[in-house]
Amino acid sequence: MTAEVTSLYADWKKIYPRYQIGFFRNLRFIIYGLELGIFFILPWVRWERVGVDVNQAVLFDLPERKFYIFNWVVWPQDIFLLAFLLIAAAIGLFFITALAGRVFCGYMCVQTVWTDWFLLVEKWFEGNRNRRVKLDQSPWNREKLLIKFGKQLVWLLISAWTGITFTLYFADAPVLLQQYYAGSAPFPAWFTFLFLMLTTYIMAGFAREQVCIYMCPYARFQGVMFDEDSLIVAYHPEFGEPRESNRRNREQMGNRVGACIDCNSCVTVCPTGIDIRNGQQYECITCAACIDACDSVRQKVGFEPRLIRYTSLREMGGGKTRFIRVRVVAYALLLTLCLGGIVGYLANHSPLEFTVIGHRQPLYILQSDGSIQNNFTVRVLNMTDTQQTYALDVTGLPGATLTVGAVNNRDSQGHPLLTVPPGSVTPFSVYLRQARDHVVSGRQEIFFILSAQASLGGTSTYKSIFMRP
Repeated sequence: MTAEVTSLYADWKKIYPRYQIGFFRNLRFIIYGLELGIFFILPWVRWERVGVDVNQAVLFDLPERKFYIFNWVVWPQDIFLLAFLLIAAAIGLFFITALAGRVFCGYMCVQTVWTDWFLLVEKWFEGNRNRRVKLDQSPWNREKLLIKFGKQLVWLLISAWTGITFTLYFADAPVLLQQYYAGSAPFPAWFTFLFLMLTTYIMAGFAREQVCIYMCPYARFQGVMFDEDSLIVAYHPEFGEPRESNRRNREQMGNRVGACIDCNSCVTVCPTGIDIRNGQQYECITCAACIDACDSVRQKVGFEPRLIRYTSLREMGGGKTRFIRVRVVAYALLLTLCLGGIVGYLANHSPLEFTVIGHRQPLYILQSDGSIQNNFTVRVLNMTDTQQTYALDVTGLPGATLTVGAVNNRDSQGHPLLTVPPGSVTPFSVYLRQARDHVVSGRQEIFFILSAQASLGGTSTYKSIFMRP
């Protein structure tokens, strides 16, 4: 007698989701169109900036270490904002998941958007579900070869367009596109373009639901963010069971039969291939395609109750969904604090930064007249889009005399004036001397103050140490 061997693995079976028109399908189409439009159009939007040659609305200039986002210029000193943005994105994901389940997956995730686009192309070439199944099962001939080749070609063109567009965010779009055409684009641009092209082609064209089911970690830990009031797409067995597809049997059984006619339309439209009637499943991305399919069939047969709908476990148990609850409010407050902090910083941060580095060789210089001199290097960062002139002053050191390299210009109060071009860092050699009558032994804490002559140039203070015997 041979023992039966049970495999822990199952062969992958291609899913043929049927294209279903309906309210949620149209809603997703609008959201997908907005996302794709923003992604592909934004690199070509021009934005004039005074005193700056960069006129691309959104540009992540890595060689210059500057991010241009419309009127905002993010400098390396502001990179901590990236951490806050990532934290805000995570909190936002927790918030929307606790409130409305996996609507991010169904309506906003780039994997879903591009996969849906590729499926639409597949439908254009091969037809809807039944025709695609029949085509794949048919033997290869000239017609099938042309259809498959045309589909793959369009997929490759979309993938290439996606890869090129992504790189246009990191260089001037018209210039980089011309370099691609001439074959003179830099290696990092070629590598990024080809990598994005390949991954888009594979993930959206072939992996599809496998990314959502097996590769995306969100599908695995989403359950811990759900509660009884989180919105999910669910089938209502109290209305639908027992199922019966035969019209004559339904008429004979009367009230003993459920509203579900077991047409399997909800299964054939599902992009991940699940049967929503089997209960809540982690593969469900709440795209609501099953709702559109079920509603379409029920309208044809004249049934009223919506068997599949956005609901919650509490509502399915006979209660009422609570949208305002502690978890949702906490996430909303944290998200508001993060985003508010970022906006507040960008709106109020000084466009001026400078550092003061004291020379260590020597620590101090004893002058012939008995005064003590310390030498410093001051680096001034002008984060405005115009040339700025700053007055340099020092406090906390009685009897101080301040001079700056070869700078001879001073303001009405005798402070040295430092001129810095827009968007650049300029170093200055600063010599600070304390008169003999005020010299005492030991270190002295001092403050350098840099003030712009223009009202929008900003003011900044830097603490340093004056060294003495």
